[in-house]
Amino acid sequence: MSEAEHNNVTELAVQNLDALVERQRSNFRAEGEVTYATRIDRLKRLKALIVENKTEFATTTKREFNGARSYEFSLFSEFASKVEAIDYSMKHLKAWMKPETRKTNKPMNFLGGKGQVRYFPKGVVGIISPWNLPFGLTVAPLTSALAAGNRALLKPSEYVPETAALFAEVVPKYFSEDEVAVVTGGADVSQRFAELPFDHLLFTGSTHVGRQVMQSASKNLVPVTLELGGKSPVVIGRSAKLDLAGTRLAFGKLLNGGQLCLSPDYVLVPEELEEQLIARVIHETQSMYPNITDNTDYAGVFNERHFARLQNYIDDAVSKGAKLTIVGAEKTRASKDNRRMPLHILQNVNEDMQVMHEEIFGPILPVMTYADISEVPDKIEPRRNPLAMYYFGKDKSEQEYLLSHVQSGGVCINDITLHYVQEDLPFGGFGASGMGAYHGPEGFRNMSHPRAIYSQTMIDVLPIIGARPPFGPKFRKKISSILGSI
Repeated sequence: MSEAEHNNVTELAVQNLDALVERQRSNFRAEGEVTYATRIDRLKRLKALIVENKTEFATTTKREFNGARSYEFSLFSEFASKVEAIDYSMKHLKAWMKPETRKTNKPMNFLGGKGQVRYFPKGVVGIISPWNLPFGLTVAPLTSALAAGNRALLKPSEYVPETAALFAEVVPKYFSEDEVAVVTGGADVSQRFAELPFDHLLFTGSTHVGRQVMQSASKNLVPVTLELGGKSPVVIGRSAKLDLAGTRLAFGKLLNGGQLCLSPDYVLVPEELEEQLIARVIHETQSMYPNITDNTDYAGVFNERHFARLQNYIDDAVSKGAKLTIVGAEKTRASKDNRRMPLHILQNVNEDMQVMHEEIFGPILPVMTYADISEVPDKIEPRRNPLAMYYFGKDKSEQEYLLSHVQSGGVCINDITLHYVQEDLPFGGFGASGMGAYHGPEGFRNMSHPRAIYSQTMIDVLPIIGARPPFGPKFRKKISSILGSI
């Protein structure tokens, strides 16, 4: 395709996107109240979409991972958990929609003034989803958007074109285009998508791209929810059960081959417990994934670019003095076509290594040591505001110390990543790991406009307090009761 032809195609896509947003917004305005029954119906249709198309989507995702993606992992993480989330939303939706009574100030409260907050849909929500969980991280925010009464445009990642095409084929069977529509295309379409005049935009992806998305959305003052990542630390306390910590660390680190935004990125462990913890991680890794490079339960690195990036982190760390242990295979790669990278444990890491400053998003586990818990916040600070912090231990004072001195999007205590699947807990980042939250009630509120509504009787309140000109002693007395001498 020539440059001129490409530009024409892009321009046509842009025009279609603008028209699509306007069509959804026009139908949203015409609809008026988005009733409880309408919202439940849309959630039920989304649930049916998941249940009736799970096999085809899971198979497609596996194919886009070069065949190295666990079918069972897909069914649990991207389908079963999302059905549970929809069921949860449907169960609690009526309570979420109920107006909240709020107090009013004196003397209005004595004269019939009443206040309430009602949650109204925002309108048209844009959702940009990533390649690592391409189905689940599309339908999860869509659940919140539909529960809140919105319409939605979906933009799956251009790195999973087969999944995107399948969305475009399947979604119209369950939703009219003015309810939920799918946009496909490359990076240029994604960039234009982020510039559309949505009423809310949710993006899941890297911090680097998140900055660009936020900048694009700002052109139309579109409120954003950014679900990014960062370097989520695992802090092992001296009171931790090391067998438990090592088992859950190995499990969490190797989920989806380490390609999760919530993946534990590095470990902080007391000096004297380092080898014992590593031994447990090695044992558990070998138990879960014998012969890891040929293991169908284990996910491969998504593409060659990411594999080369991970190999560069390893080479850089080793060249600067890190000790490398490969677990589950004799070498990093079994063959040219096999991207199932075994676990790489790095010890003796330092701040000069790339692996300590870039989100890993793969099966590399740097290990840092500390002598006293008071050192830990400063060790985390260069990698501040991760999406999650994981703490293992029974020491409540130590736990509270870390909660008070380390900022993160969420926290798991004595476990890893499982706070994500707790539907009554908000999921979101903080600072460099994102902003805003979804899931459960927070997702409903995030995708809604909390509208303040004040109502007054026919009594004219202002003259009673002297607040209508001409102002006199009565009003000055009222002000001085608040401010002091005037």
